Amino acid sequence: MLIRNLRLIDGAGDICDGVDVRIRDGRFAEVGPGLDGDGEEIDAGGATAIPGLIDAHTHLTLDATTRAIENAATRPHAEQAGETAGRAAAMLGLGVTTVREVGGVAELSLGLRDRVASGSASGPRIFSAGAWITLPDGHGWQVGLPADDRDSLRRAAHQQLDDGADLLKMMVSGAALRPDGQPDPQQYSEEEVAIVTSVAHAEGKRVAAHAHGEPSIRNAVRGGIDTVEHASFVTAELIEEMLERGTFIVPTLAVIRLVLAILRGEMLERTAELADRHHAGITAAWRAGVPIAAGTDMGGAPLTGPDTIHAEIEHLTGIGMSNHEAIQAATLQGARAIGVEDDLGTVRPGLRADLLILDGDPLDDIAATRSARHLLQDGEWRIRDGVQVA
Repeated sequence: MLIRNLRLIDGAGDICDGVDVRIRDGRFAEVGPGLDGDGEEIDAGGATAIPGLIDAHTHLTLDATTRAIENAATRPHAEQAGETAGRAAAMLGLGVTTVREVGGVAELSLGLRDRVASGSASGPRIFSAGAWITLPDGHGWQVGLPADDRDSLRRAAHQQLDDGADLLKMMVSGAALRPDGQPDPQQYSEEEVAIVTSVAHAEGKRVAAHAHGEPSIRNAVRGGIDTVEHASFVTAELIEEMLERGTFIVPTLAVIRLVLAILRGEMLERTAELADRHHAGITAAWRAGVPIAAGTDMGGAPLTGPDTIHAEIEHLTGIGMSNHEAIQAATLQGARAIGVEDDLGTVRPGLRADLLILDGDPLDDIAATRSARHLLQDGEWRIRDGVQVA
């Protein structure tokens, strides 16, 4: 297949007009102007194209309600399976071709990953953590894998990897805010984090850390974590440590603003203060050079629907990113956070052919990422002329 006449934002940093893209065997074969035809051709008419979007923080098995975790733990898997597949299909229809699934109902998450990979289900390519690791009575314990000492942490890490997890996820802290307005305390020490990261890294796998408060972020970073999720109370000192270690932040900026819409009274005031502090901390991290990937917490928090990736991209421009940099946070940087930048995240020969062709130009208006005209995943049509392909 040859797609002619694109304005290509390639994810790697280049923006080129009049570019042709040849796709062969599910991968980009050639990228450049004036390519010779050799079969099916489509004229894009100068439309803007970007790599397929990557959401680096999702919970496909959770239902985006105030009782999301409790519902996941108690509702029949047969009911949840259909809803989980529906969320995945909806995300694909919104231009998301890859997600990092950072914990939930392990059986459903890993099963859907395999069905998408085999072609028997429609959805983004899934990199799944299975069940997150947490304290027996800790944050998300209802669907988590419990571990509270060195031996149980080691066993939990090995169990998830043996079950086929693509990465591990630790709840290094509890929730962002307690009723007194403070973040939940740390759940795991630096040493305990290091036990899990050493097991994962020995198998070539990465580890994500749910961490809101300053002590928990510090324990995660010093324990060798690869990505800090949320990082609500990140400090200048921690930013320097992240820079030294190459630690990613997946800040999930949009979710806090969405949750504000359903709060009232004192909790609304405290959460608004948290949102402002979080925004300031992530802004400082970005300006310092900490790598940031776009992730949404989709499913894990109220009102986080399949389209939240577009709100997240827009919020990233609010911390100082240009529109181009925000697109990279949801393409190249997402692939780097997962560890698959040699296979995904940019439009370069040899990489998987995930290509989102838009009706508008997101460099002029970042909301244009929402206007999918065509979408290819592994070189196959997923959206054509604005209609999702079954």
